[in-house]
Amino acid sequence: MNQPLYLKPNVIIEPLFNQWYAWSYLISPATAAMYIANSHIPIMQSFIAAPQLHHDALKNPAMTGSPFINHNPSQVEDIRVLLETTQKQQAQMLELAQAIEDLEHLLAAHTHGYSLEPLYAKIPTPLRGYVELVQDSNNHPSIRFIEGLLYRSPYYNPANQSVNMYMGDGDKRAFVLSTPRLEDDQSIHLKMAFSDRRLDQLCQMRHTPHPYNDIRETLQIQPQQESLFADFFTTTPPNPEPDYTGEAVRVRYFGHACVLIQTESVSILCDPIISYPHDSGINRYTYENLPPVIDYVILTHNHQDHVMLETLLQLRHKIKTVVVPKSNKGILIDPSLKLMLQQIGFADIREIDELEVINLTNGYITALPFLGEHGDLNIGAKAAYLVNLKGRSILCAADSNNIDPKLYSHLQQIFGDIDVLFIGMECEGAPYTWAYGSLLTNQVPRKIAQTRRLDGSDSSRAIALVQQLHPQQVYVYAMGQEPWLTFITSIIYTAESPAIIESNKLIAYCHSQKILSKRLYGCEEIYLTPNTQPSFILANIKTPSLLQGEGWGGVSSIQSLLSELQHLDIRIWLEDTDSTPKLRCNAPKRVLTPNLKAQLQERKEEIIEFLQNCQQPKLEIDWEKETTLDPTIIPLSPSSLPSAYSSLLLTGATGFIGAFLLRELLNKTTASVYCLIKAENFETATQRIIKTLQDYQIWDSSYLERIIPIVGDLAQPKLGLSELEFENLANQIDVIYHNGARVNHTEPYNRLKPANVLGTQEILRLASQSKLKPVHLISSISIFAANNNSNLQVTEDDNLDNYGIPIGGYAQSKWAAEKLAITAINRGIPVNIYRLGAVSGDSKTGAFNQDDFLYKLLLGYIQLGSIPDTAMPLEILPVDYVCSAIIELSKISSHYQIFHIIQPKPVSSEIVFEQLKKIGFEIEKTSYDQWRNKILEIAQNSPEHILYPLIPLLPRQRNTSETQTNKLQIDNRKTQTILNQLITPPTINETLIQTYLFHLIQQNLIKKPPSNLRAPLR
Repeated sequence: MNQPLYLKPNVIIEPLFNQWYAWSYLISPATAAMYIANSHIPIMQSFIAAPQLHHDALKNPAMTGSPFINHNPSQVEDIRVLLETTQKQQAQMLELAQAIEDLEHLLAAHTHGYSLEPLYAKIPTPLRGYVELVQDSNNHPSIRFIEGLLYRSPYYNPANQSVNMYMGDGDKRAFVLSTPRLEDDQSIHLKMAFSDRRLDQLCQMRHTPHPYNDIRETLQIQPQQESLFADFFTTTPPNPEPDYTGEAVRVRYFGHACVLIQTESVSILCDPIISYPHDSGINRYTYENLPPVIDYVILTHNHQDHVMLETLLQLRHKIKTVVVPKSNKGILIDPSLKLMLQQIGFADIREIDELEVINLTNGYITALPFLGEHGDLNIGAKAAYLVNLKGRSILCAADSNNIDPKLYSHLQQIFGDIDVLFIGMECEGAPYTWAYGSLLTNQVPRKIAQTRRLDGSDSSRAIALVQQLHPQQVYVYAMGQEPWLTFITSIIYTAESPAIIESNKLIAYCHSQKILSKRLYGCEEIYLTPNTQPSFILANIKTPSLLQGEGWGGVSSIQSLLSELQHLDIRIWLEDTDSTPKLRCNAPKRVLTPNLKAQLQERKEEIIEFLQNCQQPKLEIDWEKETTLDPTIIPLSPSSLPSAYSSLLLTGATGFIGAFLLRELLNKTTASVYCLIKAENFETATQRIIKTLQDYQIWDSSYLERIIPIVGDLAQPKLGLSELEFENLANQIDVIYHNGARVNHTEPYNRLKPANVLGTQEILRLASQSKLKPVHLISSISIFAANNNSNLQVTEDDNLDNYGIPIGGYAQSKWAAEKLAITAINRGIPVNIYRLGAVSGDSKTGAFNQDDFLYKLLLGYIQLGSIPDTAMPLEILPVDYVCSAIIELSKISSHYQIFHIIQPKPVSSEIVFEQLKKIGFEIEKTSYDQWRNKILEIAQNSPEHILYPLIPLLPRQRNTSETQTNKLQIDNRKTQTILNQLITPPTINETLIQTYLFHLIQQNLIKKPPSNLRAPLR
């Protein structure tokens, strides 16, 4: 038989050293000697003395990872033979281990600080010529191993290396670090060095077929092995992973700490540990899902679950470059990863130091400092990696413990905010002696070992890291939860495990801050759209000259100060007053510390000069490209729409309008309502929906049976769903209400594009897939911008192209989304568009969106005790009316209609003043200039004031006639005619304003005035 065959995907290939599972500390000669002497031999001796004790101990899951051999007591003679063979064949290594211990004790007695030269004559013979004796600046002596020479000595013997092949059966594998592999009839031990290129030839057969007879002969398979060996191969080809050619940065989580980061031009794999396939129901990526070429493998630290030789050796033929952190040269506990990888056959290893940068096409890789996880040992070979591609930054922080938050403050000033944070939170951790005990020559008291643990960040430290780096997405990884990892990590969690509790706290915090976060499990796919509009301050800070530092004396220092302010969400701008520029500042509550205030005051003139002279580069946006709908989004064939809907999809259900839309859909239809929710899991998504409706006082427990949360993300391809989940959802739902959007009127277009524009594109994709589904798109009247050629009256039927591109990122994103929807309509997808004006609180309860401008103004007027004397039109519509209008209009059978849902009868803001006075609030009228100047004083003295965040939105002058002249008038007569036949239009009257004020008092947001205030009549 010599036909081309593939290696079966579930064939396990284990590297062995003296029949023990090989990891990096068994490659370096000095550390290998110590593990043979202090781990392997004592464990085997213990098993021989009491095999039943080992067997019984491992019945307790808590003993996984302990030094007990996982073999049947009947195999005690096999272990005895292995022990005797090891003692005989490894006699030289045992002598080396004893010599290391003796020399350590010799140096421990030399504490007076005199020259070490006399001690060279006393170095034990096995170490002579292989070490240097050194002492630090405090006269502490130690050994420096000449590691490169040791690799070329008899102490490094590749003949001790072999490869074990067998068929995997499920995810469960016994913990390997405490149990030697014994030969049996289910496995084949191939005597070959890890550097042997025949291993590459074998591993290539996972994806490239090779003649069976050739590989059999190449590996010198014996006749008695051939039957089993043949069973390792198949004629069935794998499903090859297509080349990634997308525009976005794609990030895939493979389990534990393994993350693949890709663009169309580069692939970067962090801490490779790849699962074998298994039909367990746990989704995962396997070797099949890796690209044909891996440009860079980056290794964070030298622990067995991060430098995984079993995976690395199988991928060696794919890997171009391995990036490793630099070790402390010659320290026993910190062997060189570079030398180790070179010895086992890797050709290109790049050893980098902290903050050293590797430049890539459209980005870079840099190593960041890594604190914790190593029990205070002086380990240099550890680094977190910041990967920046296409303006998007991903930090693989591994098990970094945020012991000293100031470290990340320094890093943030250099590299700016990051987009995605991967952080391990195994915060309980084993005592450091679990991993390093075999390398220590003195007994460590248990009470000391318990204080020095192999632990990552707990919730408080991880939250501090989030607060420092301001990521948009936070993922907990490297937790060892996946069942296929227990063989190397020994970790088994329960819901009460500290790591689970602490990571849950981090995720809850992130959700409270509107940061996408989850604890990863199995697999995950994340897409990051290219960032084409970076902040000019951050872009400058990231330039190589500034990475090296220029002190605090010039432009660089001003940029650093402004960068720090920007990351604290403190806005600095210039305002021209009588031709004299004035520096203005706006910051969140309690953020502007006395130190920052002092810096701003001391450097005021420098900052003004800097802001006057610098010109932020304006990157032109290709609006034609931005509003081009994916050509693959098109109905497969003409189809009729269903006459009745049993299932519908609502996006944005945890927003203000979305919550009331959900209530209307539940009250006015009998359909099941699928709600797309950003959350860690189904339970969290459900709780988010319930809490939102409870907060707005509209929850009813009967709703729960018809609400179906879908865990996803508008900002991700396929709405953050897998292919199968997306297809199933497309088959299930009959109609879509697309209300979801990222609402932030201060963010640029590019930050809002993923959710608001690309999210709409994915909704239209969903509508066109499988059966055709109508889409009801919630939009905004802010999409219109006046220009010289535009009409002043904008009707529902006006062509959007007749108006300019609006100002502001949010309005631009909604405009682009509408353009995509109009293209979809032309392709045959039914879409109705609902453009909303100002939406105010519930007319019945007064429940408000706390980010609403009117809400903040009401509170601000009361706190300030004054109101501008220049009236303005109130054009608000209560949210309950708006959502009722959308649902009623959506029941109209015809499609491609645009509706303007705005207040048909605005009233003067004078009504607010009247009601405030009427119910007892002391409010005075002042000129707009006086009122605004009073607000500006808040910027320096009262950042907790409710009006403080609105300062940049208040114009320097208010000219009502000019405003009315230039402002586009939104015409809604067509919509209102239809609505008047369906529901009663609301009126802005004293009862409505009193309802809002009464709600603010009930919620303790304002203090009740001395006069008796009763709730408004309903």
